[in-house]
Amino acid sequence: MLTNQPPVCARHLRAAARLCPHLDGHTTVFLAQSAPLYGTTGTLYGLGADGVQPGAPLPYGHPDTGCFLASQQIRRLHTYRILKVDELLQQLRTHSG
Repeated sequence: MLTNQPPVCARHLRAAARLCPHLDGHTTVFLAQSAPLYGTTGTLYGLGADGVQPGAPLPYGHPDTGCFLASQQIRRLHTYRILKVDELLQQLRTHSG
């Protein structure tokens, strides 16, 4: 799975879920064991018939990156579990004490 959302530490999870204007109060957490950088989203510029094209994320090292105006970094999530914020916080309390 690819994501442009920045990782959030457990300490700031509840505040991020509450303050982010893009979330609607039903925050889903992807608890990932690995989240390496993948590439970027942005706009591909070219001289062809298609001209300027917003496109799919490009991985680092892709041949088109020389004509790509990047806007956000993308991470690839590996081996993750899907949880609600309260489920994750409960698990953290259980394992920290």
